[in-house]
Amino acid sequence: MWAIRGRVVALADDRATRGSSRSTGAFTGRVWIDDDGRIAAVTRSTRPGPRRFDGCPVVDVWPSLVMPGLIDFHNHLAYDTLPLWTEPSQTQPFAHHSSWPRAATYAASTTWPAYALATACPQELLAYVETKAIVGGTTSIQGSPPMNRPRDGWLVRQIDDESFGTGDRNMVLVSVLTATPAALADRANRMRAGSLFVYHCAEGRRGSLVAREYTDAEAAGCLQPQFVAIHANAVDGQDYARWRDAGAVVWSPFSNLWLYGETTDVPGARAAGLTVCLGSDWAPSGTKHVLGELKSARIVADHLGWDLDDETIVRMATCDAGDVLARGWGRQTGRIRPGAIADLVVVRAPRGAPPFRTIVGATEDDIDLVVIDGVARYGTPALTAAAHAPDLTPLPVGRRSMRLSLTRPDDGVTRWTWGDVTDRLEEVRADPRREIEGARARFAAWGGALDDPDAPLRLALDMPTGLGPVGGLPRDLSAISVPPLESLVHDDAWLASVGGRGFHGGVLDALRDYYG
Repeated sequence: MWAIRGRVVALADDRATRGSSRSTGAFTGRVWIDDDGRIAAVTRSTRPGPRRFDGCPVVDVWPSLVMPGLIDFHNHLAYDTLPLWTEPSQTQPFAHHSSWPRAATYAASTTWPAYALATACPQELLAYVETKAIVGGTTSIQGSPPMNRPRDGWLVRQIDDESFGTGDRNMVLVSVLTATPAALADRANRMRAGSLFVYHCAEGRRGSLVAREYTDAEAAGCLQPQFVAIHANAVDGQDYARWRDAGAVVWSPFSNLWLYGETTDVPGARAAGLTVCLGSDWAPSGTKHVLGELKSARIVADHLGWDLDDETIVRMATCDAGDVLARGWGRQTGRIRPGAIADLVVVRAPRGAPPFRTIVGATEDDIDLVVIDGVARYGTPALTAAAHAPDLTPLPVGRRSMRLSLTRPDDGVTRWTWGDVTDRLEEVRADPRREIEGARARFAAWGGALDDPDAPLRLALDMPTGLGPVGGLPRDLSAISVPPLESLVHDDAWLASVGGRGFHGGVLDALRDYYG
């Protein structure tokens, strides 16, 4: 049991009470965290917590902000070591999600290197991309790759795979591929039984043929509160009104503009009563994590003249997303209130700084502590020590030396160093052919069931047209080249790669104003 004292951005209200000073700003208080990973109480100023917390450690971060952990509702983790990708020969925005996978350079630039890392060093790949998420304050993420067996020891809460110890892997159902009418009808029935269905739906420019994916989902009975439509940027805003039992749309503004030159009709979705959540998508066309996507949302909303204030944008990645997840999980996240899951982030802030503007403008240098399930998983040496975090590994993040809860996947206890992770990734980069062939041989030699907990871990690529590499692998595996690992932060090199590329027309160049 322990507590955090700071300027609490609780977001504990519902929409009916939004606007009250009590619940939408920051107040000095303490968040009391129980041993079960839940929030036991939230108290203001110096008022005492529950009596059983007497004498427990209190980590004082005031005047910094204590907020709910960020929720990334759309990603594809297997690709998140890669740089931003563009097709040099493409002069017009892509039409839809089936257009860019056929581009001349796509397979060699994206699919082949992702396949090499996912095949030869799956554990190190996942450690790297989860770390990239957590340094941006992400505590829950959607988009873990399909795998042959469950993986223990996740660093960041996995939306797709979370079962809260029940063994029920159907709390959240996911489909990246366009589903058949029969599959959509099955998902409609599963949603009625309580599952959440996260579906890549109508991704493309308005008027393109993929808009029918939305009408197909409607015809199958999927437009329910449990339905989460990722992208839906090909849908005309007026068509959202047919979604009478309001569900959720996931908005990825950077990726939308990068590939298609336009984005989801967020005002139309909100006017229809839908919840809008945020997702950073994947590294080849997205920001590094959802903290970066907050800024993309701010920039795009301002560019399009939308009336979205900073609080509304922050809610998309915290309480609003948490409320949607609660429909499938039966547990609350994204809000700081008693009984909610203790997934929290400390954002460094000076005294009196406006909370929501500060959060939107925060960079990786401002994320001082990340708590998941009540345990400090990442943060500064001083704060992780004060939170009595377990043995942590040093992690260089930008100009800071941070601490990370990273344990070896084979036992879940022994500390795994960041050098161990990156050295293995670099071995695969140095000779992808040798490493792929070795991994294939090890998997072929396994004599047990593929879903056995001791089976070698094998990942599949989850997008965009199936579980196998798009267009297959080259006949000669020596043709595979894995680019240098991307940094964990939005650094100068990444910012420079945004300008003059993609189809955002210079709009996203404004990200440099936050990171410059």
